[in-house]
Amino acid sequence: MKINKTKKKIILAAVELFNESGIHSVRNQDIAEKSGISLSNFNYHYPTKKDLVLAIFDYMTHVLVEDVYGNRKFIMEGEGLMITKSFFVFQQQFCFFFLDTPNIIKAFPETNKVIKEQVDEAFKMIKGVNYLAIGMGYMKPEPPEFPGLYDELAAHQWRNTHFWISYARIKGMEDNLVLKGMEAQFSLIYPYLTEKGIEANKRFLEKLKNGDA
Repeated sequence: MKINKTKKKIILAAVELFNESGIHSVRNQDIAEKSGISLSNFNYHYPTKKDLVLAIFDYMTHVLVEDVYGNRKFIMEGEGLMITKSFFVFQQQFCFFFLDTPNIIKAFPETNKVIKEQVDEAFKMIKGVNYLAIGMGYMKPEPPEFPGLYDELAAHQWRNTHFWISYARIKGMEDNLVLKGMEAQFSLIYPYLTEKGIEANKRFLEKLKNGDA
C-alpha cells in the first residue's frame, strides 16, 4: 500500500485519537493538531471526515492482510495460534472500530461492503486453521452425528475475538488483553481439542506469558 508521509501521519494520529475518545468525538482540528500540521493542510489531504475514515479503513485492511491474514504460513507450520494472537493485537491497534462497529457502519455505510468481506475472510481463516488442526491431530474430528458443528464453532470463535475489546472494557480489564483473549479462546475450544492440542495451547500461552510468542 503506497501512502505519502503526511497522509500516513494523519491516519496514525486519527487512529490514536479515535481509540482514546471515539470516532464521533474527535474533530478534524484535533487530528490536524495531533499530526503537527495546519487545518488547511489537513483539509487538502482529506476534505471531509468521510474521506479520512475511508482512508483509515483502507489502511486497516492493509494491516489486516499483512499482519494477520498474511501470516498464512503459520497455518502450514502448525502455528495457527499465532494468527489468533495477531488478530487480538490488531484489535488493540484499532480498538475504536471494535468498540463501535454498528454505529460506524451506520454513519459511514460505504464501509459496509469492506467489513462484510473481512468477516467472510475471517470465517474462512478460522475454519482453515481448525481443519488443519484436525489433520495435525490437535483437534478432534467433527462428530458425524452433528454436521455443521465446526462451522458453528468458527462463528463462536469469531464473535469471541471480534467483541473481545468491548467485553474487556465492560469487565474493566486493562492489562494483558492479548493474553487474556487467548486464554478465553482456549477455554472456548478446549472441549474440541485432543490431548496433543491441549498441550500445544498450554505451551503457547506459557510462551505468551513469558513474552516469547
